[in-house]
Amino acid sequence: MTVTIRDVAERAGVAVGTVSRYLNGYQLREKNRVKVEQAIQELGFKENVIAKSLKRNRSMTIAVVIPNYLTLFFMAVTKMLEQILEGYSYSLLLCDFDHDPTILQDKLRFVKDRFVDGLILFPSNIAEKNLVMLQEFLNDAIPVVLIEQPLPGIETDVIMVDNAHASFRAVEQLILHNHRRIALVNGKEEVYVFGERLRGYREAMRTYNLPVDEGWIVSEWFSEAGEYTAIKSLFTSPPHPTAIYATHLHATIGTVMALHKLHLRIPEDVSLIGFDSFDMLDAIEPPLTLVEQPIEQIATDAATLIIRRIRGDDDDFPHTITLNTTMLMRDSVLTL
Repeated sequence: MTVTIRDVAERAGVAVGTVSRYLNGYQLREKNRVKVEQAIQELGFKENVIAKSLKRNRSMTIAVVIPNYLTLFFMAVTKMLEQILEGYSYSLLLCDFDHDPTILQDKLRFVKDRFVDGLILFPSNIAEKNLVMLQEFLNDAIPVVLIEQPLPGIETDVIMVDNAHASFRAVEQLILHNHRRIALVNGKEEVYVFGERLRGYREAMRTYNLPVDEGWIVSEWFSEAGEYTAIKSLFTSPPHPTAIYATHLHATIGTVMALHKLHLRIPEDVSLIGFDSFDMLDAIEPPLTLVEQPIEQIATDAATLIIRRIRGDDDDFPHTITLNTTMLMRDSVLTL
């Protein structure tokens, strides 16, 4: 009877992925290495030709798959990831799937066929077929770290921001400045992070016993034409909102542009809190109060975690790290 990797894993009391990593030449924690080698000896397990070939030809490459090259948040985290992973002698294979599940499926197949050592994925608009493909990575002992959100049905590591809490704090700041009519300019709520940011907005309004006017919740992808029309609708009939919370970079810029076209001043006519802190926003007057994501910490935690997994450290698998944002308090919020 042929001895399999699963037999070795059961005898050693470790995960199948741990045995696979050992066979592929990765360094394990000492106690796991001893267990695996002892089980291999006891069972008489023989490596096949493919396993030996993979052991000789590690790629030293980690794939990073993002929804869109044009989103500064994704690219900022990716740049930091590359700098950190270079310190471990790993290169990045970067792909963009344009928020399209079919393109994502092709990109996942592409990177898997190149025998990458790990995958860091920013999930967005995931389809069932993508989950099946991701499970293939895990079954083949290729570590997967998700950034931004968990995926139901997949057990893997996740680095995420507490988006609901970030929104709660932003809206609470407006309330503490005596604003009661607060509009939300958000992305599509079916996208996980925007659904969470909407949830935080609603929780803050409910906590302070303030009514939520559904007409003050704008959810758009924010092409330049759509921004003005959507935000203009907030001011077509009284009562108008006295403050706006914009939940992402494009929404923040679009809101500023739309308010300018409407001849509304920040903060004299409308207070504004935006999301994400990038250099381009420093050109806006007055300086905007912003929710800032911990980009460096996201990249550091993702890189550290995937290197641990590649090296066979599965002690806390699957592990979720939830990070908090910070508030940059500046001049775009007026106390009523």
